[in-house]
Amino acid sequence: MRHAARQPSAPRRPPAIPTQTPQIAFQQGGAVAVEQIEVPDPAPNQILVRAARTLISAGTERNIRDSAVDARRLPDYSWVGVVEQVGRGVRGYRAGDRVLTCLPHQGAGLITIDPDLPDTPAYAGHIPDDVSDDDASFVVLADVSLHAVRRARPGLGDSVAVFGQGAVGQMLAQFARMAGAYPVIAVDLLDERLDLAMTSGATHAVNAQRQDPVDAVRSLTGGGARVVFMVTRTPAVLPHCLRAAAPGGTVSMSGSPPGRVAIGLQEELLRKELTIIGTHQGLYPRQPYHFFQWTREANRRYIFEAMQRGEFQVSHLISHRASYAEAAELYAMIQRGPQGWMSMVLRWNDEGDAA
Repeated sequence: MRHAARQPSAPRRPPAIPTQTPQIAFQQGGAVAVEQIEVPDPAPNQILVRAARTLISAGTERNIRDSAVDARRLPDYSWVGVVEQVGRGVRGYRAGDRVLTCLPHQGAGLITIDPDLPDTPAYAGHIPDDVSDDDASFVVLADVSLHAVRRARPGLGDSVAVFGQGAVGQMLAQFARMAGAYPVIAVDLLDERLDLAMTSGATHAVNAQRQDPVDAVRSLTGGGARVVFMVTRTPAVLPHCLRAAAPGGTVSMSGSPPGRVAIGLQEELLRKELTIIGTHQGLYPRQPYHFFQWTREANRRYIFEAMQRGEFQVSHLISHRASYAEAAELYAMIQRGPQGWMSMVLRWNDEGDAA
């Protein structure tokens, strides 16, 4: 009886050593903490990425913090890092690649590369060499602004009013100007944000503490703006947006307002034949088709290209660059109100920008 030749056993891989990394968490009750977590080695369809920058999305993350009444929550949004390990089944990535993704604010994380998953947990976009880490950290948030402009479709010579001049409103004004809109009217309560808006692309600024914003928009546009964007988490602003819109105009809700608000169905909506749209990309397909080309990935690629051409700028929006260890101080500033800050970039390494 013959015995099959014994095959040499494959070399045994050493046991995985989890990556220890800091993570920002909103503890139950809303306290901000920097905790330590373990990140395992990547599975065959994953990449392990080490963080360089993360951008705080103030409106979204304030909503997350407010929801941390009964349970711990993790703030997350736009995340820039460097690929450290690549699962054996992953193609198109290698160690050292800079990528943009969406993860919690933490020093390292895993991204599952799978086209069948929704965009947010499976997105890892390559960052061009000539786009800095700081600038790249805005691209996920800029996609929100760009998507709002694509949905509302302001065109050449269309009047636009943008109520709320946080980061999304600033970038939205910039995209509206790039689309050919005129005038682009920035509305806010703070002169410091209105001054930035003029740099971002707005052609006119209205301080709603000193003048009635509806009257101001109507005066500047000859009766109302063709497109009005609501980019604030204050629900009570919506009726002002409806009144500031031209007959037959469009009102786009592009912020993250919690709660409810009452509107006048006759005077503010029906008789003016307004269109109200909400903009949220969570249900959008990842793959384009002939009637739909502008997926989130396509939008983000366009934003990177516009940054490379110098057409789209965000560096003037950064008010604070700080270590992740200072997160509690930054979130306290956000909680106190909008004065004295704009966009906050968290740094997770000691290096300068890669570009």
